[in-house]
Amino acid sequence: MPSQPSALALRLLLPFALFVGCNGNMLEQQSTVSKLRVLAMRAEPPDLAPGETVTLDALVVDPRHDRCTEFGAAGSGSPADCLSPEVVGPPTLHWELCLFDQGATNLYRCGTIPDLPPDVTRRDLGTGATASIAYNAIVPAPSFIEQACGQLASADLPDFVEIPSCRRGLPVTIRLTAIAAGADLAGRTTDQFCLDQPADCEIAKKSLTLLLPEKVGERNHNPHIEGLFNGATELESEVAIVPACGDDSVPNEEDYDHHDPRVVPLVAVVTVGEGSGSSAELFNPEPSQADASPAPKREFLDIAWHSTFGGLRGATYWGEGLTTDDEITLNQLEFKQHMKDYDLSELPAGPVRIFAVLRDGRGGVDFREAELSIPFITGSGNEVAADQQCFDVQGVAK
Repeated sequence: MPSQPSALALRLLLPFALFVGCNGNMLEQQSTVSKLRVLAMRAEPPDLAPGETVTLDALVVDPRHDRCTEFGAAGSGSPADCLSPEVVGPPTLHWELCLFDQGATNLYRCGTIPDLPPDVTRRDLGTGATASIAYNAIVPAPSFIEQACGQLASADLPDFVEIPSCRRGLPVTIRLTAIAAGADLAGRTTDQFCLDQPADCEIAKKSLTLLLPEKVGERNHNPHIEGLFNGATELESEVAIVPACGDDSVPNEEDYDHHDPRVVPLVAVVTVGEGSGSSAELFNPEPSQADASPAPKREFLDIAWHSTFGGLRGATYWGEGLTTDDEITLNQLEFKQHMKDYDLSELPAGPVRIFAVLRDGRGGVDFREAELSIPFITGSGNEVAADQQCFDVQGVAK
């Protein structure tokens, strides 16, 4: 690659700036999902050792696919009057593996490495909900990782290209392009479609380390979400339940303000490490100029919560340190902030979907989703029972 951005990069720079700018008025709270989003990508295992095969999947959500086909007697056509939502198919996922990518400005496209053929620097992993590739299919010879790392370190690359560390192995990029169901590419490449119609496309990347044989002992493991709960009830994917309201079903956690009958309490039960670990994994940090031999430390864990409707009061963040198998993370779902100007036509046509994404800060990821059947009470001036207050959207709007 030249020392300055290529002509292709320059041609893409302006449209991508426009792509970002046009989406400025489409920004939403990170916890709210109202359009096509890639919430997480997962690799199992998160570090790939010789002789292994990695399996890739992703949490990709597009709630716009729940569309009404029949309406109530009022016939207004608003989501609140929907009797029969039509569920359109999921987004189409296109998977690629790049030895390194050209950054967000260039849509994470695969870059090239001098003296390495293009079919080595980029691999098409196909289309589907999952993808997989074997270590030995990426690394043709034992010297390949050393050769690729050496070529990257000596290449005259642009300043915007970050050269990866190869201490444990070669970090490669998994590039995912999600295209909304029913989208018409009309002969365009997926990249050109994403530039033309950004609302119907989402591009995401994830790093996967190809471990050197002598570094397999330093590998990472995915944390695990054992389940999502509303009180004592476990929430199941694609099985919508009417949740319990209020704080009675939330464990009494000190310093956690959950005493509010107008919220739906949520609990995620997790384990970390390999299997049922008793602590956040211990790992060796990357050396730096300030510390050439950093001491081992424990990873940081956090959960990100998302929903297709309603407001989540926040995410629980765990710092460095020990955790236990029965450790929980809490959240609360409320609907007040979505009832702007008493516009009850904003109510969803189908179940409210909840998503939890657990990350360890080192590429380890797990995620769960569940559905809640919310019996929204739009109110007629009658008093609502305490155990139903979280469904009283007109009441909380006041």
